[in-house]
Amino acid sequence: MAASSTARGGARLPRVKRTSVAESAYNAIRASVVSGRFSPGEQLVEARLADELGVSRGPVREALRRLCEEGLLVDILHRGTFVREFGPRELVDIYNVRIGLESVAVRLMIRAGRPARRLAAHVEEMRAAAGAGDIAELSALEVRFHETLCELSDNPLLASVFRSISAHVQMAVSFDNASYDDPLEIAEEHTPILEAIDAADEALAVRRVCEHIVCSVEPLFLRLYGTAASADVSRLLSNPA
Repeated sequence: MAASSTARGGARLPRVKRTSVAESAYNAIRASVVSGRFSPGEQLVEARLADELGVSRGPVREALRRLCEEGLLVDILHRGTFVREFGPRELVDIYNVRIGLESVAVRLMIRAGRPARRLAAHVEEMRAAAGAGDIAELSALEVRFHETLCELSDNPLLASVFRSISAHVQMAVSFDNASYDDPLEIAEEHTPILEAIDAADEALAVRRVCEHIVCSVEPLFLRLYGTAASADVSRLLSNPA
């Protein structure tokens, strides 16, 4: 496991207002987990979190319980609560679900003639976050881009399924984005998708969405799991493009 959060200097959680303390504590801790501010495998210590947030330990304990139920944290008996670490197969599962959902979403969006204005606005927001060096915000906006793509499919069930995995998607995206030397590249990778949608080229849009999802997986696997695991990525991923 990575080093305990108690061993690290500097607060990474904003202090919360006294109103709706339990919900505010939950939202603050959850945002820090999914954005990568806490590392995979890092221990989250109740007392330290309560001190950073400026609340009692009760709301923090409840927040950690809820996050364990969501699968973002794991509670290990006699050891404590830790940020979830994804194994190779779990990450492949996340990316395969994304490929399935987003390839259908972009087809339906184009067939419905939905404009890409909202997606373009997210790309501009991503550029601003990249310029500010805010990788956590950039990762959140990137996931929002893909969530909006699913919403523009006009298929509420499809959009709901994406939202149900969005926290896990953001954790995976945060792992990937941390490796970029130039964060602006993250925003610009979405431009070819916008161009294909604007051209109403369904086949090209599907191919570009799938390429965007798939291209980051092998480098991510190499960094997280080593050469042997990364060699299996292309076999395990289902890429319809």
